[in-house]
Amino acid sequence: MNHSEEKRLEIVSQFEQLDLGNNKELNDLVTLAVQICNVPIAMISLMGEKTQWVKCRSGIKLEENNREDSFCKHLIKSKKIMVVPDAMLDKRFLNSPAVTGQHAVRFYAGAPLITSSGYHLGSLCLIDKKPNLFTKKQMDLLAVLSRQVMAIMELQMGLKIIRQHNYELNCQKEKTMASERKLRAFFNSSSSCHTLIDKNLNILDFNKAMAAFTRKLYHKKIETGKDILHYINSSYKDEFINHVKSAFAGRQTNKEISINDGKGSEWWNISFNPVKDEKGNIISVANSATNINEQKQQLTEIQAQNRLLLRIAYIQSHEYRKPVASILGLMNVIKINNYRVGKKCFLMLEQAATELDNKIRNVVNSIEHRFSQHAFIPLDVKS
Repeated sequence: MNHSEEKRLEIVSQFEQLDLGNNKELNDLVTLAVQICNVPIAMISLMGEKTQWVKCRSGIKLEENNREDSFCKHLIKSKKIMVVPDAMLDKRFLNSPAVTGQHAVRFYAGAPLITSSGYHLGSLCLIDKKPNLFTKKQMDLLAVLSRQVMAIMELQMGLKIIRQHNYELNCQKEKTMASERKLRAFFNSSSSCHTLIDKNLNILDFNKAMAAFTRKLYHKKIETGKDILHYINSSYKDEFINHVKSAFAGRQTNKEISINDGKGSEWWNISFNPVKDEKGNIISVANSATNINEQKQQLTEIQAQNRLLLRIAYIQSHEYRKPVASILGLMNVIKINNYRVGKKCFLMLEQAATELDNKIRNVVNSIEHRFSQHAFIPLDVKS
C-alpha cells in the first residue's frame, strides 16, 4: 500500500468529484451487501482530510460525517476487513458520537477501498443498530464486493479521464484544423508558385498558382504523389535535382532564371528551402517560384534613366562649358569696350549661343525619345 497522505488526499479529491451517487452499479452493490450480510445499513464512503463523504447508501440518509467520529478512519492504513460486533464493548468506540448519537451504531463491518496503485480511498461498510455476528463467508463476500466497488470507481475515473482527453484532443484538433485552413487560404492566395517535395522528388502539396502555371506552360494537370520532374523543363532538370539535394542537405538556394512559355521569355525567382519538423529534421523541400519579369523591366528602365542622367550630367559638366565660357568671355569684352564693339564680336556671340542652344536641344530630344519610346538608350559616356 502507498501511505503518502498528501497524494492519497489528492486522489480522494479526484474521486469525490465523480458522480458516484447516481451510479446504478454501485448502488446495486450496496443493496446486495445489505441483503447478503443481513444488515439494515450499508454505504460507500470516501475519507478526506477532515470529512467522510458518503457517496452511495442504503438504509441511512447520511451524506457526510466528521472523520474523527467515523469507524472507517481505522481502515486508512489497513488492507484487512474490520469487524466490530458490539461497539458498546469496544473501548475505541464506546464514547463515539456515532455510537452515543442518533445513529446508535452497535455493529460495524468495513472493507477498505484500495486503488490499483495502492492508495486507500475509503470503505464499503455495513452497520446495524444491534450487536451482530459476522461469519467468515460474509467477510469473504464483503471483500469481493469491495473489490468490485473499487473496480467500478476506477472504471468511472478512467472514463472521465478518457472523456477529458478526447475533449482536449478535439479542441486541439479544431485549433489545428483552423490553423491549417488559414495556412491553406494563405497558401492558395499567393501569386507565387509553391510546391512541397519529398526526398524521392514526389509532390507532397502545391498551391493554385502552381496548378495554373503547369497548365499554362506544360498543358499538364499537376497532382500530389507525382514526380516533380514531370513538370520541369528537360534542360533544367539536372540543375533542379541538385538544388533539391542541396536543400535536403540544409542549404537554401535562390536563383533568377528566364523561362520561355512559347510566347516569350519571362524572368522568375526560384527558391529551394528545407522544411524541418519539431525535432529539426529536414522532412521536405519547399520550392517557390515568383514572377519577377515586371521588376526586371522596371530595373532595366531605371538603369536606362540613370545612364541618361549620367549623359546629361556629362554634357552639363563638359560640353556646355565651351559655349558658356565663350559667351561669358565675349560679354566681358563688350563690357570693357563700354558695349561698343564691332560686328565680328556679335557674330562670335551668336555662334556661341547657337552652339549652346544645340547642346540643350540634344538633351531635350534624348529625354523626349526616352519617355515616348521606353527604349533602352545606349550611352557612351567617357569620364
